[in-house]
Amino acid sequence: MIFFIKRVVKEALRRQGVSLVVIYVLLLVVSSLLVMAVEPAESALASFSNAMWWSVVTSTTVGYGDIYPITAAGRIVAVALPMFLGIGVSAAFITYLASSIIERRDRKMTGEIEYSGSGHIVVVGATEETAFLIEQILKDDGSSEIDIVLAANLDQHPMPEMDNVVFIKGKAETKSTLQRANISTARRVVIHTGSDDETLFALVNVMKLKGESCDVTVRCISTEALETFRSVPGTFEVIVQMTAEMLVQAMQDKTHIPLQVLLTNDEQEEIYFVTVPVLERKWTYWQLHTYLKEKYDYLSFALQTDSGKVVINPGAEMKIEERFGIWLIADSRPTGIDWRG
Repeated sequence: MIFFIKRVVKEALRRQGVSLVVIYVLLLVVSSLLVMAVEPAESALASFSNAMWWSVVTSTTVGYGDIYPITAAGRIVAVALPMFLGIGVSAAFITYLASSIIERRDRKMTGEIEYSGSGHIVVVGATEETAFLIEQILKDDGSSEIDIVLAANLDQHPMPEMDNVVFIKGKAETKSTLQRANISTARRVVIHTGSDDETLFALVNVMKLKGESCDVTVRCISTEALETFRSVPGTFEVIVQMTAEMLVQAMQDKTHIPLQVLLTNDEQEEIYFVTVPVLERKWTYWQLHTYLKEKYDYLSFALQTDSGKVVINPGAEMKIEERFGIWLIADSRPTGIDWRG
C-alpha cells in the first residue's frame, strides 16, 4: 500500500507539478485540525500547537509518546492520517529527493543539461589537449573563478572533479549544442575541434549566436585553411597550431624553447594584452617600455594600433595613442598601471 501511495504521489507531481512539501504540510494541518475536533477539551491535543507537534513526530515515525490521543476517534485519525498517509508521503519525498540528486549527477556526467549562467568561457570541441587547455585557462588570474563550459561530443564529462567546468554533450559545430552552452551570454569562445572542417562549421554558427561583446579565438591546424577561416564574417582571432615558418625558425634559432616556457608557465611568466586608456601625457614607445620595466618589471615587445595593425618590436619614437594595445611579459596579469608616469 505504501508503494502504491508513493507511486500515486510521484505521478501527481509529474502531472500537476504539486510540491511534496506542500502536500506534507497540508497533511499535517488537516490531521492536526481533525484530532483537535474529536479530542475532548482536557486532552493535550486540543491545542493546535500541540496537535501540530504530535502530527510531525507521528508522521516521521519518531513517536516520542509525550502527547497522544485519548479517544477512539482520535486514534482513528492518527492511524489514517499522520501514521498511514504521513509515512507514505515522507517515503515518497525521500525517494523523490534521492532520485533527483542521482539524476542530476548522472545528467551532469553525461552532459545532458543546459547551461543557464552568463559571463562564462565556452570551449568548443575536444582533443587530447582539452584538459590541459582548460587547466591553463583556470590558472589565469582573470579566469580562475569563471565557469568553463565544454561543448564536445564525448561519452562523459572528462573533468568531473572540477566544479566550475560544465560539460555539454553534442556535436560541437551544431547550433543546438552551442545554444545549450548558452553561447549568447558567454564572454569568450575558444574553438579547437581538432579538425579544420568541424572548426569552420563551428565558427560560422558561433558568429551567428554569440553576443556582441564576446571574444572568439579559433585554433587552425593547417595554414591552407587560413584564407577560408578569414572569409567568415565578423571579428575573431585565428591561431595557427604550428606553421611551417615556425617549424623552420624553431629548427634554426630554437625559438620554441622560450615560447614553450611562456606557454607552459614553468617560470611563472605569461604574455598579457593591455589596452591603453585615455592618456594625460604623451608617450613614445621607448619611454613607455622603459617606464613599465623599471616600475612594474613588465617587458613590452609589441603594439596593436587603433586600426588593428600589429607592430612587433616598435620603433623607439613611435607615439602611443589611446586605444592602442600593448603586449607585456609579466608574472601576473597587469592591473592598476599608472599611465600618468
